[in-house]
Amino acid sequence: MKNYEEFAAELNAKIKSDDDLYYELLITVIKNPQRYTGIFRVSNARTKLIQNLTQSREIKFGDFMEDIITWYISAMGYENLDKHISDSLKADQLFRYGNVIFLIEQKIRDDHDSTKKRGQYNNFRNKYLALREKYPGCVINAVMWFIDDSLRKNKRYYFDQAGAEVNSGVNIYILYGGELFTGIFCRPDVWEELCSHLAHNKYDRNNEVLTIPNFDTSPEILRALIRLRAEQRNLYGKLISSRPEYVQLRAELFPTGRNILYSRVL
Repeated sequence: MKNYEEFAAELNAKIKSDDDLYYELLITVIKNPQRYTGIFRVSNARTKLIQNLTQSREIKFGDFMEDIITWYISAMGYENLDKHISDSLKADQLFRYGNVIFLIEQKIRDDHDSTKKRGQYNNFRNKYLALREKYPGCVINAVMWFIDDSLRKNKRYYFDQAGAEVNSGVNIYILYGGELFTGIFCRPDVWEELCSHLAHNKYDRNNEVLTIPNFDTSPEILRALIRLRAEQRNLYGKLISSRPEYVQLRAELFPTGRNILYSRVL
């Protein structure tokens, strides 16, 4: 359905590091200098930034998985619908086949704490109840799907919540891994292709080591600083201020002050 080269190109485009990412990193650092400096942190600021970059890539990977599943749904012959159920509710996947509306609330893995799991199911419930009202003449199939089936931390909770909704007028499913493609789509071949492409990409990245540009001297961070000065002068002012937390931040990330100096004159 989709060859590996296309798949990998789309994934790489989604998670690549670019000027927007470095700009966002810079803003995060300035808004939270205490997370990067101080004697009560064993890791230096650069190590913390790599952690931020890793987290950003994981979020973007989740976004990619939403995009690619939407593509597969269409390729399998289903009609993708506008994912905006209402002004405040947006579905991860929303599609129809004849008189049946399908909602998929898609997560990478089931490893959340108690507070987040409750919030996630409540959000899921709000969506399928809104769809019941929006499509009164249709069958509503609502699926909470965890892509990685190696973690099922809250399975009992989600099953209990779904079981309590038997009179909601909605068919509710809690699914893990390939269960979506074997149970809902009856297309195990698509799941096998998706897993094969992901495994191939994982192998290709075996020797990949994440790095970040040098905040003090790299052109990427200089461009971010110039943009910050133009778009968010208040944050730029904090960075160059004499406040102790920013003096320390500059000492760790901008030891020579080269990029900061150039950003003030360019």
